Amino acid sequence: MSYADVESLVTLLSNGQADLTLFPQFFDDVMHILGGQNWHTTATPITFTEGQPTVALSNSLLNLITVVYDDTVLSELSLRELEALTTGWRNTKGSPIVYTIETETAKTIAVYPVPSATSPPIVPVHGLPIGEDYQPGNGIAIYSEYRHDPLPYLTIPIALLILAREYARESDHQDFAFGTACKSLGDTLLGMLR
Repeated sequence: MSYADVESLVTLLSNGQADLTLFPQFFDDVMHILGGQNWHTTATPITFTEGQPTVALSNSLLNLITVVYDDTVLSELSLRELEALTTGWRNTKGSPIVYTIETETAKTIAVYPVPSATSPPIVPVHGLPIGEDYQPGNGIAIYSEYRHDPLPYLTIPIALLILAREYARESDHQDFAFGTACKSLGDTLLGMLR
């Protein structure tokens, strides 16, 4: 399913009353909420540079779930916890065992200890960079992301959550009861899919 399918379903369920000029904004709102709830997750390889504590992550990242280095799932520590562990954490070299998110909006993490070797290149022989082509010394970031094309089974709940916004706004067809029913049904369907 796609953006167009959700738009068609919203138009159908609203009997043509939905304002399609507001649809993109409502769609983006709902997709960001679903991404933050880990409905759209992915795993991508990340590379580490010798002596660099910071690692850049994907721009589509909404919520970092975990980071893996070699065969170790890195623990997340707050910056304060990491500094309490050791004040010179940015100068200690070794194999990373923990990570911290320094700022929420930067899409970067800092690892401790600082990598003592640069990650080898991942050569996509089989087309599976986090599968058969994975090279030791690299990492994997597992995170939720914003997607413009939702998963097919989320089309109906997304349409219902958009309708809830459509009927809650001030308009000639405002209907709080119907908007509330759409939100409840959309949330119920999402709860059943978990």
